[in-house]
Amino acid sequence: MKNSLVAQILEQLADYSEMEDDQPYRARAYRRAAQTIEAMKEDIYDLWKEHKLQDLPGVGENIEKKIDEILRTGKLETLEKMKSRTPVDVASLTRIEGIGPKTVKELNRQLGIHNVEEFEAAVKEGKMSNFRGLGARGKDQLLERIQRAKALSNRVLLVKALLLSDRVLDLVSKIPSVKRYAAAGSLRRMKETIGDLDILIESDDPTDSIDSFTKGDEVREVNQKGDLKASVKIDNNFQVDVRVVPSKSWGAALLYFTGSKPHNIELRTVAIRKGLRLNEYGLFKSEDQMVAGETEESIYAALGLDFIEPELRENRGEIEAAAAHALPKLVSLNDVKGDLQMHTEWSDGHDTIETMAEASKKMGYEYIAITDHIGSLKVANALDEERITEQRKVIDRLNKKYEGEGVRFRILHGAEVNIKADGKLDMKDQVLKEFDIVLASIHSGFKDDIQKITMRITNSMENENVDILAHPTGRLLLERTGYPIDLSTVLDKALATETVLEIDGHPNRLDLSDENAFTAVRAGCMLSVDTDSHDSSELEYMKLGISQARRAWAERRSILNTMSYKELMRYLQS
Repeated sequence: MKNSLVAQILEQLADYSEMEDDQPYRARAYRRAAQTIEAMKEDIYDLWKEHKLQDLPGVGENIEKKIDEILRTGKLETLEKMKSRTPVDVASLTRIEGIGPKTVKELNRQLGIHNVEEFEAAVKEGKMSNFRGLGARGKDQLLERIQRAKALSNRVLLVKALLLSDRVLDLVSKIPSVKRYAAAGSLRRMKETIGDLDILIESDDPTDSIDSFTKGDEVREVNQKGDLKASVKIDNNFQVDVRVVPSKSWGAALLYFTGSKPHNIELRTVAIRKGLRLNEYGLFKSEDQMVAGETEESIYAALGLDFIEPELRENRGEIEAAAAHALPKLVSLNDVKGDLQMHTEWSDGHDTIETMAEASKKMGYEYIAITDHIGSLKVANALDEERITEQRKVIDRLNKKYEGEGVRFRILHGAEVNIKADGKLDMKDQVLKEFDIVLASIHSGFKDDIQKITMRITNSMENENVDILAHPTGRLLLERTGYPIDLSTVLDKALATETVLEIDGHPNRLDLSDENAFTAVRAGCMLSVDTDSHDSSELEYMKLGISQARRAWAERRSILNTMSYKELMRYLQS
């Protein structure tokens, strides 16, 4: 598949275009096309051969020509010329929080900085003190951000890791000597970012399986190869480790390599207390007497524990809960009845309301909420009062159409409204009260201190029209950490005002994080898992949001959008 190559080149083109071009829509268009292609399960090469590239969201004639050139030549001449004009490592520098492509351009122009190492040296030498936008950060904060960027340099978003895993497992599945296979590691635990892939296989011929795998189309470089394991690099130097495991040790190996390390350490402690020894080969009573090992379930049972789902294995009390038969019954994707945050072409989305509705119906949903931006947020093409009224009429017509056809599906007219600097909302209360559902969120003032940010959030939650606090910390994974909040104060206010807290399932947000959502669930808060979709293909991100809800120990009763339509409306109107 050439999807990653095409996406990578278009993403670089977006960065360089943002540096050079005064028309930001070009960079946004390239970036959106890159994201679409990166998320595709189909091979873009097949669409190219069938002349169907323009069927993809965000791919018009201009971008189609660029994709055609990439697939024919493996590169893009326009990008190569840009790189020669400004020879800097944009990708690495922009991983540092607070640095975007335009800042990279100025760093190069003013200080001759080309890469992270030169930037770090300039910071240590005090050259950033008068640099606009970075000088106020201080040397220690900038160095901390550099180190964080370096630590995350080999990590990818969960959504990309899942796609890479699918491709690797597809390769493994076609090896005749492989009997079964599974992905382990942090991917199986569905962590928000992934550093590498761990693949286990059972094989009739281990040597053949390892040899066949290392010769697969996905493999770019072989780091290590033995009789029972191999370590290789695939796209963008992403590491994949493959191990051959015997049948009798399958469960033990899957448990061990799934982790987490703290979970495994605690399990081994439980085993020792019972006079047993646990490792990647099995659970043993003596050197030659295996108690369990073929399945994970048998190992947990032999230790006196209920089976612990992979998402819970972070040593947050799951082992104690398993011993007490008190593990939560985790929410599942099948429990979801609707999606309560999505955007359309009316604001900053790309599909029509009807397109979003039809795609949601195919997913088996009972309802959705169209929550386009409203107010004065120009960057998001926010709706004013006149356009809000026009949009409501469109939604009413569609609802009447579905009702007339006997279709049990409802579109809620919602809105995402910006929380201003004083905690007030960027729309009149008399307008907000007419919506079925209102989401409030922060889109500016990220540099405010923790007290002011927390005040803005809690003040907004006092507004009786606000139903959900959307992406509560404003973070963007692998880009920015988000603004600081006093979580305890926010949770107390959510409980007092019955405000729902969102887990935004968009792959670069997953906000609330699983840790914060875990705390919210423990506090008794209601959560909503939404996709923040900007086109119909992104509705699939619900599975990412649900995975984080599961990591947070959330049960169905804690998730708003597992309610039926009637239950939801009673809840919102109460």
